[in-house]
Amino acid sequence: MERIDLVYLWVDGNDAKWLEAKQKAQIECGFALDRQATAKGRFVDNQELRYSLRSVEKYAPWIGTIFIVTADQCPVWLNREHPKVRLISHRDILPADYLPTFNSSAIEMALTRIDGLSERFLFANDDMFLRKPVGPEFFFNAEGMPIARFARHISTKQSLYLGKVRRAQSLVAERFGGKYERQPHHNFDAYLKSDVEACLESFAEEAEATRSHRFRKAEEFHRSAWLYYALSQGRAEERVVSRYGAAKSFGEKLGCWLRGQYCTDSAEVGLHRGRLHRRLEHYNPRLFCLNDTERTTDTEREEMVALLEKLYPEKSGFEL
Repeated sequence: MERIDLVYLWVDGNDAKWLEAKQKAQIECGFALDRQATAKGRFVDNQELRYSLRSVEKYAPWIGTIFIVTADQCPVWLNREHPKVRLISHRDILPADYLPTFNSSAIEMALTRIDGLSERFLFANDDMFLRKPVGPEFFFNAEGMPIARFARHISTKQSLYLGKVRRAQSLVAERFGGKYERQPHHNFDAYLKSDVEACLESFAEEAEATRSHRFRKAEEFHRSAWLYYALSQGRAEERVVSRYGAAKSFGEKLGCWLRGQYCTDSAEVGLHRGRLHRRLEHYNPRLFCLNDTERTTDTEREEMVALLEKLYPEKSGFEL
């Protein structure tokens, strides 16, 4: 199988210059922004990227180029001379009129403009981690098609994120048919660049409007549409993330059940709920996301960093 790249979005929300630009942009918007669009947890840097890269080096060394998309920032610890690492500025993929942007959805709508990005690629936020070895076949099937992982159902909760996912479902269903009722598993996702580009072309007006939004809005075009579009075209394999879905045999499932431990492909763990290590052990996932929200406290963020240092204590080649 050809090279598979990995794309991260990263921002140092602690940077004074960046914070000044964000405050100025909020004033210029001239309207009330959704709290979830401007919350500290959406931008604060707890050095998650450092540990995510450690997990990638340890558990998926086969990954090709790692693109880190930023607002002309660079982690102070990053080894920029590493042959696999490339920093990509928002200026490289978005029009100057749309910058500065503080909207991850806007940036995502321009990812396929990254020069040199492979046809098969993975996308992750910096709060996503590998916990066990995974090979390319975990993300792409024998035919080279992406494996699209979903939760069993879409949550009934009301949030900015879920509202955009529901809109993506409706847009794809109306234009291409099909029924989409599950939400993405919110972790490392696999894509074919050509299919993402085809989806963006099919929804060109919605995608361009989203690129122009400097902060998140409810009516945006969300990248979950890329997965629904691929399914509508028969260009992806759907997998539902279940409690014991990563178990390879009945005996392994039984062992997990007897230990009171799941064995799942992917788990999303909210920082504000605490007991991070215990919950990770309970879910026993291959991939996990430590979700920082508007409800997260600085104490809970410190707990997260302590856990990550325990899980990934060894410095990677991506660090100075």
